[in-house]
Amino acid sequence: MTTRHEFFIRRLKELGLYDKDSDYGGLVGKWVEELSKTFADQRHSGESAATTRAVFNQLMDEYYMPS
Repeated sequence: MTTRHEFFIRRLKELGLYDKDSDYGGLVGKWVEELSKTFADQRHSGESAATTRAVFNQLMDEYYMPS
């Protein structure tokens, strides 16, 4: 069975996000892979993964779109 992290890497490659001619010279793929690795290392279950993602996204939105 493919891990979530392996799935992310495969899809990043399929989407061309490591390619030198993609946004930021392929760094977006590297950055997302690093986030995926950290997330995998934290060994989240379904519920903790959903909660962590929701809180992270909320804080990112608040930071970039202050009221």
